Amino acid sequence: MADKKIEIKDIPVMPQVATKILLLKEENLEISFKELGNIILLDPALTTKILKVSNSALYARQREIINLQQAITLLGFQTVKSLVLLICASNIFGKLKRKNLIRSGLSKTRSSEVDIWRHLVLTAFVAKNLATKLQYDQKKEDMFIAGMLHDIGRIVLLMNDYEGYNNFLEIMGREPERDILAIEESIFGYDHAEVGKNLLQKWNFPEELIDTVYQHHSGDIDSPHRKMVLIVALANIYSRILVDEPLPSHDIQMKEDYIKALSLAQDIDEYFTMHFLEDIKGDDLFNMSSDIIK
Repeated sequence: MADKKIEIKDIPVMPQVATKILLLKEENLEISFKELGNIILLDPALTTKILKVSNSALYARQREIINLQQAITLLGFQTVKSLVLLICASNIFGKLKRKNLIRSGLSKTRSSEVDIWRHLVLTAFVAKNLATKLQYDQKKEDMFIAGMLHDIGRIVLLMNDYEGYNNFLEIMGREPERDILAIEESIFGYDHAEVGKNLLQKWNFPEELIDTVYQHHSGDIDSPHRKMVLIVALANIYSRILVDEPLPSHDIQMKEDYIKALSLAQDIDEYFTMHFLEDIKGDDLFNMSSDIIK
């Protein structure tokens, strides 16, 4: 897909604090913990939310957590980074809910802000766990972030053209075999992958995240971060299968192509199509995500 000028009037705002946190590396843990705490303190709402989570039933303990460093130590560096992204994403969806932008019942899929939120969260957790299964553990948190961001372009399309987005949902409901990107192109003049790429470039995000958002529907991935793109692309499909969303034949073929490219064993494929959803219900952060948008 060639670059084109994308004019977006209303785009989600990624707070500068969140952007800094997501770009932090866990190289020197002692310094990273201190730096992480100092950045979070710049955002009172974020600080409050993290303290609330650390004192929740999920992390019940004998004494109350009263400061940020205690909370970060309890939750862990990577969990806090993932939590920051969940909170920021929930703020975007909160904006959609306040505007009442999405009408439910137009299509079996992607018909409400809750459906979109669940898809992003589930894709993030599938991508993270798929990375572990593929012995790519050192990138699992990056996979989580990429999974949460992969459909950010769709949110932008919705925020900018409510009627057009509902038209998109109606066409998808009538013609489930049509290519999603082609439908978006016909309605908006560009697709959500292009919009997502444009947005992450504005946010100065790393190239690996930009490429993943841009190419997660591609059958011809040419990114130097190909493995991340493949894992998130496959996670996107698994997350749809897990909620019984019917896949068009194109996506079924793409799933097989991604599995082959990743040399994914059959038992792992079966796990993510049949058993993963039951197992992930025991994950604290996953359980937390269902309440975080409220």
